[in-house]
Amino acid sequence: MSTSNVSNLSIQTSMRLTIRQAQNELIKSQNEVSTGIFYDVGAELGGETASTLDLTRDGLRLQSMIDTNAIATQRLESSQESLSQMSAAAQEMQDALISLGKSGASTTIDVATQTISNALNTFTSVANTSVGGEYLFAGINTDVQPLTPYDATSAAKVAFDTAFASYPWSTPKTAAEMDDFITNVVEPMYSGANWNTDWSSATDQVMTSRISQTEVVDTSSSANSNGMRYFALAAVLSKELLGLDLHDDVRSVVSQKAIAYTGVAIAGINSQRTQLGMSQNRVEKANASLQVQIDILDTTLKSKIEVDAYDASTRVNNLLALVEASYTLTSKIQGLSLVNYL
Repeated sequence: MSTSNVSNLSIQTSMRLTIRQAQNELIKSQNEVSTGIFYDVGAELGGETASTLDLTRDGLRLQSMIDTNAIATQRLESSQESLSQMSAAAQEMQDALISLGKSGASTTIDVATQTISNALNTFTSVANTSVGGEYLFAGINTDVQPLTPYDATSAAKVAFDTAFASYPWSTPKTAAEMDDFITNVVEPMYSGANWNTDWSSATDQVMTSRISQTEVVDTSSSANSNGMRYFALAAVLSKELLGLDLHDDVRSVVSQKAIAYTGVAIAGINSQRTQLGMSQNRVEKANASLQVQIDILDTTLKSKIEVDAYDASTRVNNLLALVEASYTLTSKIQGLSLVNYL
């Protein structure tokens, strides 16, 4: 008769393998409990995995549109605020001109002229507003300052002085001459190509943004708009001509023309605000529509990859119990020795 060795090594090895497998399954199950989705979507869904990838890609694409729309919204809000400041400055200028009336008192004229100079400075500063390194009113030339400030060396100032000096004035100047000078000499300098030479570096084409899969809207305005041209025209006329030694009827022509141009400026600027407001409304509606589409995609995706929370929790508890029991059994096996029984 022969005897064979009895060893607990094979049993210990088997138990270690069981523990390792249980630990791996526990990691997967705990991940599913915490994330709510399958640990390995490909292994669970097989051939349907491609559809989940398509849903994820479509959701990310729609979300990227919402993120891009946030930039467009910021540009629109900043443009609206700037246009509001311009409109307020134009209104102040108009009020000053109306208050001046036909008065020839130097103090009254000085106050009106100073108010108008301040309004022009505000207008130029606001028109050159930039957000995120992009000028709001430069059209598509977003890296170029749209308006050149009006000062003693500016092209607009030189052009006005040249036009004034070369006009065949009578002595003294008459109301008819002043009306002709303003209407036929100065106004064309602002309504025509001279504006782009002397004042503006902006383009007529404005910034646009794709806010959905099918919609593109204007998300900025241009310094070449009529509202801004006529603001500058009214301000320059008032600034340069009101303080001259003119008869009251001649000065009245200047103030009345300036008031009329300021009215055009206010209407034009408010029209720009309305257009941008419409764009803001369309962006809001587009975002709402995009979010609905994202929610639908998320719901569909979750229905494919979401785990049963109760089942996953139960599996975790069972695996924890199994691992704990395996540790206990392994410990007892390791303690087995014939020496303890001899």
